[in-house]
Amino acid sequence: MICPACRTEMFVLEFERIELDYCPECKGVWLDAGELELLAQIADAVPDKLQAALSGGAASGSSQGRKRRCPRCRKKLEEIVTAGEQPLTLDRCPAEHGIWFDQNELKTLIQAAGADPDNVVIRFFSRLESGQKSGEN
Repeated sequence: MICPACRTEMFVLEFERIELDYCPECKGVWLDAGELELLAQIADAVPDKLQAALSGGAASGSSQGRKRRCPRCRKKLEEIVTAGEQPLTLDRCPAEHGIWFDQNELKTLIQAAGADPDNVVIRFFSRLESGQKSGEN
């Protein structure tokens, strides 16, 4: 699968029996439909807070020059802006195949949904982004 942001070949990581598509170049993550909710459950995030954040709406104005496409169906990803104190601009497939998260966006969203900043999901993505192996601290 090709990264929608930098067009590098992504690889599949398995975390808690969830397959995540990860780009080693830009450190972004593609989550297929339903995977975000599973990660949020593992992180003990509040489902209502997650849904409220994702219901922020479509991005206004231009797409900041992005020409990102869904790695599943190749349709142009639509930008959505999350609600909350730290709004994020995420890229979502219009055919509902999944959501693209640039580096740190997934951690930020899960924390905004009420997850403990030291939970297993946040620690996993922090290690992944820093290049640490799973046994390192």
